[in-house]
Amino acid sequence: MNCVSCNAELPQEAKFCPECGTKIGDMECSNCGEPLKPGAKFCHSCGSAADSESQAHETTQAEGGTTQKSWLATIGPFLFIPVFVGIIVILFWKNREPEPMNASNATAAEQSAPSMAAMGQVHETLERLKQRVEENPDDLVAIDSLATMYSIAGSYDKARKFYERHLEIEPDNQQIKIALGLTYHSLNRTEEGIELIEGILQEEPTHAFALFYLAEIYASSGEMKVAEEHWNKIIDHYPNTEIANMAQQRIHEYKHTDSN
Repeated sequence: MNCVSCNAELPQEAKFCPECGTKIGDMECSNCGEPLKPGAKFCHSCGSAADSESQAHETTQAEGGTTQKSWLATIGPFLFIPVFVGIIVILFWKNREPEPMNASNATAAEQSAPSMAAMGQVHETLERLKQRVEENPDDLVAIDSLATMYSIAGSYDKARKFYERHLEIEPDNQQIKIALGLTYHSLNRTEEGIELIEGILQEEPTHAFALFYLAEIYASSGEMKVAEEHWNKIIDHYPNTEIANMAQQRIHEYKHTDSN
């Protein structure tokens, strides 16, 4: 199957085109019928798991123009290609002292090194996305793709600029606010990150993603009691769901760490 917009070949079960970002599928929760975010693991409205075909209904469609997608799904194609992600990290790795190599590990290092062709593909992808943004400053697909690639690479200040640029265009996008809040935290601007995500919870106190990632920020800042309160809210409001299980696991991990 090919994309109706750019004619690129689509991966099996693709939800959007990896080349142009055109959306090719909508998903609905089988429990409450609400639309699901692309790549969502659970229903934001009722908390039902959405990671199997029996729990979600997909209808294929094409949309013209700029496609606005979940920031969690923007990088979808890259996440299914671990080598590609590894290359991105290598390209942006900053000021790392190389570990000494000896004869025993030289072969393994050489074997794991990415090919020049693959590295060139990464550069080409970045340049193509930058060109798209230059030609269309409101291209949210390209903006989100750049932001997410830079985030994965650890270039958080560059990622921040693109997330902030998205919010200039779409100021009420909650998922981009969460992404930007996490980016602020990575830039040691934790208070700004917390304020941004807490703003979402003021409007929607049970927003699962906001609760989960705000808890992560608090936990990494040593505020475990506050983090646990947020994770417990997820468990209370979304029982027997994947994100509730993740929250329970995080509480268990931190308690286990504290006891050691």
